Amino acid sequence: MSPFVAGPDGYEAWWEEAERRVLASIAREVAAMLRDQAGLPEPDPDGDALAADTQSTGTERVPDDPAARRLLPDASRDDDAVSAEFRHLTQTDLATAKVRGLERFADLLDGGEADDVEDDDDLDGDRALVAVPRDEARVVAAALTDVRLVVAQRLGLETDDEVETLHDEVLADVVAEDPELGLDAEVRRYWGGVFVAAGFAQESLVSAMLDDHRARHR
Repeated sequence: MSPFVAGPDGYEAWWEEAERRVLASIAREVAAMLRDQAGLPEPDPDGDALAADTQSTGTERVPDDPAARRLLPDASRDDDAVSAEFRHLTQTDLATAKVRGLERFADLLDGGEADDVEDDDDLDGDRALVAVPRDEARVVAAALTDVRLVVAQRLGLETDDEVETLHDEVLADVVAEDPELGLDAEVRRYWGGVFVAAGFAQESLVSAMLDDHRARHR
């Protein structure tokens, strides 16, 4: 996976095919989980995938999945009434925006804006160009952040030190099992790789956006 760089129409990076497929699949899984946890309607195959109806609008359903709670946190830790009111007023719109962003990100990775490249002497193996339109870069960066938050919860990452330790383990390929969470080494290695890849992509995209913004406003 190469870092994103600014191009004529947006931001571009070269990703391994496996990276593209895995992150697209996980983004859709996170979107489906969030839709279910927030009480959003099922996708409409003949129209808007998230066309809201009167039953879903204004829901104050409290997610029972800890990963969903990271994406839809309580507004207050001390006042249940405030948290309930905040969910009633904002949760549907927030969850809908996140689901749309995650699904749009997955669509981009699945090929909507990507060109397959198989024979290029400058590339190591089969890679694809991932192109993020400039006007959708914030949505993609947010989707990558949401993927990373969910994976972090599944891996039991709570502190910066734990994140840094896992990052070092993944890069050194010395990921160990986590008996406390019931994760064997292979499972932790897989999800740890997803976490690191999503973080690298998100950070490089944001960096490219900032550099692009500075260049355009000199």
